[in-house]
Amino acid sequence: MKKTSSLFLIILFSYTLTILAQDPDHSVFQVSNSKNRKWLLYKNNDQFLYKTITSEAFRLLEEREARIAKLETADDWKEYRDSLKARFFSSMNRFSKTPLNAKITGTIKKDHFKIEKILFESHPGFYVTGCLFIPEKRQKPAPAVIYVSGHSDLAFRSETYQHIIFNFVDKGFIVFAFDPIGQGERLQYADKKTNRSKIGGPTTEHSYAGAQTLLSGTALSDYFIWDGVRTVDYLFTRKEVDKERIGITGRSGGGTQTALIAAYDERIYAAAPECYITNFKRLLQSIGPQDAEQNPYHALERGFDFPDYFHFRAPKPSLIVTTTLDFFSQQGARETFAEAERSYSAMGFPGNIMMVEDFGVHESTKKNREAVYAFFRKYLNLPGSSEDVEVDTFKPEDLWVTETGQVTTSLSGKTVFDLNRKYFKKEEVPRDKMKVSIKEISGITFNRKLTSAVVTGKIPGEKYDIEKYFLENDQDHLALPVWVVKAPDSDIKKIMVWLNPDGKEKIPESKMLVEFIKKGYTVVSADMPGTGELFDPGFRGDGFVKKVPFNYTFGAQLTGRSITGITADNIDLLMQFVEELNKENVKVDAFVEGVMNEPLLHYTTFKDPFSKIMFSGPLMSGKKLIEEKYYDPGLAYYVVPGSLPFYDVDDMMSFLPEDSFLIMDPAEADYERIINFF
Repeated sequence: MKKTSSLFLIILFSYTLTILAQDPDHSVFQVSNSKNRKWLLYKNNDQFLYKTITSEAFRLLEEREARIAKLETADDWKEYRDSLKARFFSSMNRFSKTPLNAKITGTIKKDHFKIEKILFESHPGFYVTGCLFIPEKRQKPAPAVIYVSGHSDLAFRSETYQHIIFNFVDKGFIVFAFDPIGQGERLQYADKKTNRSKIGGPTTEHSYAGAQTLLSGTALSDYFIWDGVRTVDYLFTRKEVDKERIGITGRSGGGTQTALIAAYDERIYAAAPECYITNFKRLLQSIGPQDAEQNPYHALERGFDFPDYFHFRAPKPSLIVTTTLDFFSQQGARETFAEAERSYSAMGFPGNIMMVEDFGVHESTKKNREAVYAFFRKYLNLPGSSEDVEVDTFKPEDLWVTETGQVTTSLSGKTVFDLNRKYFKKEEVPRDKMKVSIKEISGITFNRKLTSAVVTGKIPGEKYDIEKYFLENDQDHLALPVWVVKAPDSDIKKIMVWLNPDGKEKIPESKMLVEFIKKGYTVVSADMPGTGELFDPGFRGDGFVKKVPFNYTFGAQLTGRSITGITADNIDLLMQFVEELNKENVKVDAFVEGVMNEPLLHYTTFKDPFSKIMFSGPLMSGKKLIEEKYYDPGLAYYVVPGSLPFYDVDDMMSFLPEDSFLIMDPAEADYERIINFF
């Protein structure tokens, strides 16, 4: 195991032990007078955030299913395809084809083939590295297969992928294999001293770049697709290649790229994504959203699901390649295939959509490899044997396109960070329409209605008592944990709503709690989704960056929502409880810490019941997060995907009354100033 992975697991394990070691009496879900039993229905309440995301996802998928059920004729499917494809790929319109400036940096010649090392620019200064494998005995012009690799540091240079590539070459195919972003020679965060990533492996490179890209309202998948488009453009410049016979395939992350690129670029005739195809329902039920490029921007909100990869291509030949025990749900793959058959059948080519399944895990089996060779032989019209044979492979460094094996250390090239800044476009939103934009982009609904505040116990103390509640609502069976802290036997004279990014149990650790109690406040605090008792220590994903779970971010944005919007909705639920608590209509203030500032600002843009608000922690402009290459992922987590072109912190602050808030750096906390402010 890599050192970085080991360190991450140690930190996470320690944090999990801390959570589990907390006094069970503090839990609002603990059955009164029992340290070993919890309310049965709320044992899994730590999944609050994920279930909130998936409930919205499943609602959108049901709406899509109803639309699909009405499609019957070829014209129905074509109209559906054209409309959805335009929405789904709308952000690709900002790219334009610029000179490739392609060059061959080296050649390897063998008896039966030669390898040309290719460098081209998919965007000006954004280099793509790849190798063109040309068999000596071939048709002239010959069919070409684009090979896209999965999440390997070596990319196509790994022995597994070389085996497949050289089998294609052995059979007479020209193969172009290129490095995906963040892999092979295209690390986005390369350390010039070590030639390794400063961030982590391929999925971490993708997720770190992808989370930043989302802030500007686009997805990392756009850049992956465009690299594929420009690869086809390059193949069109080669006289050896038959432009009418171009295919694409790849496994795992390469399966993702295969599906995306083939769905977008109509010049690709045959496509065979391997060990990736499932559907969103089964994906979200099983392993959850994966790294950034596998989560196109607002895909579910726009009506997209995995079968649409094939509806977009119908009736061009497509082969879904699967294994029974893959972590990408096999059930989802079967359901996707069944739906794809409908559009292919309506268009008169039911045999052009195929599926092969072999018993295995997330791997390329011999049966599946031979099925892929046979598929391309048939549909790219290259007769011959489809047997998988043993081949010789090269050392990874033998296939380097650049001198050092890294673009950033060999050339002064751009990265996704640079492109994201280049393509960022600020939209001018009139003030009278700003709130509409904020609500739509963040996905705030304010549709959770408090149905009951359930008292579950009390923690008595000398200076204050803690009353424990959970808030039931009309949306689902999940409940919001709340503490009400006040001086013993006191009435409610004024209320302080206190939000801490680590949850309500952090509040007693601050000496400010006693100060607020002395000042006569009743303090109300809740665990927001993903924090405190709503933190899920078992949640995993390859979108984690420095312990920040961007997998939640990726899942929420698929539905057109955001972690901040979800949190703002739960602040609204909490404030409904505060309103019920506030029988005497006393003053309500707020003390908000760290990254909870962003959700509260979104909430107060629409509802501001507070007399005064103290923001403990800097309110950093989200725009700065796309101006810093090595940004703080913890800050980015609560910035709404797609928000920065339309609004930022200053826009939301402008809706607060003057002199109603104070911003204080916790490192320079002046407790007397805080108390005096309130």
